[in-house]
Amino acid sequence: MADDGAVIGAVLDGDVDRYAELVTAYQAQARRLAFSLLGSEEDAKDASQEAFVSAYRSLRRFRRGAKFSTWLYRIVVNACRDVSRRRVRHAGWVTVGGSEAAMDGVGLFEDVEDPAAPPNEQAASREMAQRLSDAIGALPMKQRTAFVLHHLHGVPLKEIADVMRCRLGTVKSHVFRATEHLRERLSPCLEGHD
Repeated sequence: MADDGAVIGAVLDGDVDRYAELVTAYQAQARRLAFSLLGSEEDAKDASQEAFVSAYRSLRRFRRGAKFSTWLYRIVVNACRDVSRRRVRHAGWVTVGGSEAAMDGVGLFEDVEDPAAPPNEQAASREMAQRLSDAIGALPMKQRTAFVLHHLHGVPLKEIADVMRCRLGTVKSHVFRATEHLRERLSPCLEGHD
C-alpha cells in the first residue's frame, strides 16, 4: 500500500475511491479503540464508522507530514465521546465488559488462558479480566482514553497528548489517576490471588 500521505493527496486531487485504502488500513485499529472506550461492539462499530466519515469530510484540514493514525485516533475518541453522551441521555448504558457482547467474544482482553491450566484457574482468569474491563469502563472518559491508548493500544504518551490535545503532563496525570483508581478498585480481588 502507498504511504498515507500519497493516498490522502490522491483523494484530495479527486481520486476519492482511494480513501478505501485508508479505511482498510485503519479500520480494525479504529474499531478496537472505540470498543476499548465504549465496551459495546455495536457502539464501537457506529463510532468508528462516524469517525471515518468525519475524517473524510475533514481531510482537507489534515496537516501534511502529520501522522494519519494520530489524527484518526483523535476523531475516534471524539466520536466515542459523542456516543457516550448520547448513551447517558438515553440511559440504560452498561459499563465496559458488562453484559454487552464483546468484540470477537473476548472483551477488552484477548483470551490468553493457559489451556493446560485447571478449569478453576481458567475461570478465575476470565473473572479477573471481566473485573478489569468493568473497572476500566467506570473510569472518567479522559482517564479511560489515556489509559486505554497507552496500556491497551501501546500508543506513546506524547502521541496521546496529540490525540487528546493536551499537554504531556496532563496525559501522564490521567494515566496515573486511572492506574490508581484501578489499583484501588481491584486490590481486594488481587489480595485473594496471592
